[in-house]
Amino acid sequence: MIKRILSQLEKHHILVFAVLFLTFIMRFPSLFEPFWYGDEGIFAAVARNLNQGGILYQTAWDNKPPMIYLTYASIFSVFGVSMFWLRLVTTIVVLITSAVIYEIASSTLGKKRAIVATFIFGLLTSLRLIEGNLALTEIYMILPISLAMYIAIKRKFDFRSLLLAGFLFAVASLYKQVGAFEAAALGLFVLLQSKTLTEFIKKGIGLSLGFSLPYSITLLYFASKGLVSDYIFGAYAYYKIYLNESPRYALLISVSKYLPVLSVLFYGVFKKMRKEKVEIIHLFFLWVAFSFLGSYFSGRTYGHYLVQVTPALSLLLASVKFSKFSLTQARVVFVLTFFLPILFLTRLLFSDFLSGGPINQINYWRNFTSYVTGDKSVDAYNDYFDRNVNTIMALSDSLKLNGAYGKSVYIWGDIPWLYAIDDLRNPSRYVTSFHVFGVPGGSKEVEANLDASAPLYIIKPENSNGYFDGLEKILLKKYTLVEKLNSAEIYVLRNAR
Repeated sequence: MIKRILSQLEKHHILVFAVLFLTFIMRFPSLFEPFWYGDEGIFAAVARNLNQGGILYQTAWDNKPPMIYLTYASIFSVFGVSMFWLRLVTTIVVLITSAVIYEIASSTLGKKRAIVATFIFGLLTSLRLIEGNLALTEIYMILPISLAMYIAIKRKFDFRSLLLAGFLFAVASLYKQVGAFEAAALGLFVLLQSKTLTEFIKKGIGLSLGFSLPYSITLLYFASKGLVSDYIFGAYAYYKIYLNESPRYALLISVSKYLPVLSVLFYGVFKKMRKEKVEIIHLFFLWVAFSFLGSYFSGRTYGHYLVQVTPALSLLLASVKFSKFSLTQARVVFVLTFFLPILFLTRLLFSDFLSGGPINQINYWRNFTSYVTGDKSVDAYNDYFDRNVNTIMALSDSLKLNGAYGKSVYIWGDIPWLYAIDDLRNPSRYVTSFHVFGVPGGSKEVEANLDASAPLYIIKPENSNGYFDGLEKILLKKYTLVEKLNSAEIYVLRNAR
């Protein structure tokens, strides 16, 4: 029976399945990682608060748009707080995105190149080198971005497809702000392809209307809660502290990151003036340029920022035809102004990740295989990721043993996973200490929260972000140090036990 089924499948479908299966295998170790990464922990803590009946930005705060918290909350509501299920859902999202990449490439480049594009995408997004193994905003936002591009290409950029594409781009940007950049890539391509200004305006209206719908719904929701200003500050205004934080060559970076976009735009205008057809490959170049712009935009150097470029880069690399490539003067200028800034900025900003360092793919697999075969203990396996992991698990055991599961606990530190693992009630909306100092008036707000509604326990890990005078006064006044686990201090409310 299996042979009959296989005989009915075309060869390329079997190859596609093989590529998808290989992608799953490359991501397999991520299913068994411990609770270690800080951003995932923040998303988990906020999501757990939402599942407890909390309200985003009011009872749990972080500096991202809403979608990532809603995604985590949905996963936890179905499967519970589990790294396995969180990463499995993330893997499924990556596989669906891979299938979309295949469909885009198949309809534009042919089936053979589509397999190449799918393989490149699966490989890049599964590398710990760029933190593709994590369940972060970038890995989720590339699915709606890729779907938007696929629908627009499949329907030849008609009004309805652009309306839906705009909607999907907005969803992507509600995961991470820079997810909106790819909408600009599609908009510019439509401009270059449109035969008349009227045609472009009509299509531009469709793209804009689609984009505005999710934001209208989001604003209406937060308006009903009286939280519009909190939403805007948390999701967008706070982001300005990320901008231009690169410690070196700030001006050069600020200029260089826009050069690929300008290069593609000017080359497209040049072709249009010469009455040459602006082909679909131009959309791939625009997509690559804007996705790299999104990766460079803040000037920070986290490897997962590069996940945003993986769909477009996979398609562009798969589309290269060296045998038919000829260099004209215009193409030389285009190639230099497009690729050189990308190579320069990627090497400059992401050198630590690209050179390996502590995030080395071979060591990552060696750690996993040693753990599976029993050559490495659980503690040693956890320490490979972050030495806070074993502290988190020890604190979790202690809290459960002392009946604190589901109770009000405040953590002055950067171990937000603990809130989610033990279903803790956070007495303050800030689930990590660096936000307390990062938000104006944050420390006074937390001090007032703890004074008005004293939590059962207060935990101070070794990695607390700075000295908090107000907290120290509260500890001295109301709490007793009862235990110290791996340099983390546990304080209990006096007369509470």
